[in-house]
Amino acid sequence: MQTKIREIALELGFIDAQPVTGHPFEVWRERLMSSEFGKYLKLEHDPAKASGWPLEEITIWAAIAPTPPMTDWPEGRGEIGAHYMGLEPQKKRRTAWEDAVAALGYEIVRGVNLPERAAAIRARLGVHGLNGLMIAPDYGSFINITVLLVRAAPPDNARGPEYDSSPGCGNCGECITACPTGAITEENGVDVMKCLRNYMNWPQYMPEEYYEKMGRRIIGCDTCQYACPKNAELKCEQPSAEIIDCMKLENLLTEPDFERISKYVNLKGWYNVKTQAVLAAANTGRKDLLPVIEALIGGEDKTLDKMAKWAVERLSLVL
Repeated sequence: MQTKIREIALELGFIDAQPVTGHPFEVWRERLMSSEFGKYLKLEHDPAKASGWPLEEITIWAAIAPTPPMTDWPEGRGEIGAHYMGLEPQKKRRTAWEDAVAALGYEIVRGVNLPERAAAIRARLGVHGLNGLMIAPDYGSFINITVLLVRAAPPDNARGPEYDSSPGCGNCGECITACPTGAITEENGVDVMKCLRNYMNWPQYMPEEYYEKMGRRIIGCDTCQYACPKNAELKCEQPSAEIIDCMKLENLLTEPDFERISKYVNLKGWYNVKTQAVLAAANTGRKDLLPVIEALIGGEDKTLDKMAKWAVERLSLVL
């Protein structure tokens, strides 16, 4: 009967879905805990703890769906990474899958906080990329992963922890060369404490030498993905006219239209929008926005104050 779970996933637009056992993701845990970032990430590596069910009654379904790369955003706009542009459709797809499987009579855990990438690699839906992402056949790293925790004995074809150490992407090194902060190395993979995406969550810790490297990114950084040969043949999509309009820097620096933006990506209440927009304005030479940026100096947000001062100084040098 569990074959119906996969059929539903495919009907909903997932590329593939495969079952795995509920054994703890020890390989993932050891890799994560060896990095400084590990202590900040709250994921449960043991499905039995996440569900309260015995191991023999756990099946994890891992599914992947495409998130096509974006064409270049027009000038004067901030950029959103492809992964985040696909999150809202992904949430709807996940909910529909959960509802359909529950309707079959299965007990499930909604919103389970398991390492999705580790589950998908166990399912052999892709391999570890040197850039820290999973690379899937035909779709590269531009994918979203969904995990469904089901109370049922694993089917005979459910893959176990013996598949957790994938052979890797081949380490061509293109992502190493492309990364603006040198966050990727052949020896250690990704140092997330150097990754620009990390500092979008915690801009107060961003080294000042990274301000310029941030470019006009608002959320997400796809630089290593665009450099990856596995993604070279993927077709890019154009952001909609509505989201392009929402991402005008002058709007993000004053009154971001979160209601419209949230149709595409959940930035609602995301307090870092203005800090990122300030950097983007400075990095693209938007001297016309100097009065708006100057007005942000002296506020309660010390990080925004610091970045606004940096932006004003940088823009004062623009001819």
